[in-house]
Amino acid sequence: MERASIRKNRFFFLAVIIAILNPVFSGLVLGLFMLFEPDFKKEGRIVLLFSIAWGIIAMLLLTRFRDVLLM
Repeated sequence: MERASIRKNRFFFLAVIIAILNPVFSGLVLGLFMLFEPDFKKEGRIVLLFSIAWGIIAMLLLTRFRDVLLM
């Protein structure tokens, strides 16, 4: 039982790291995958919401600092 909990936590932290690095595609796909798994519904919601929020923030920052990045 404890081993499954450790594996579940590792998978959740890995999913969060992937969502941080690439929120738009990988984060959404991984969040949706976890949402449809019976053991990962709660974690899937967290990863999916985090991925959407981080993706919106990243897009807003990109549009705000577009001129600085192109110099």
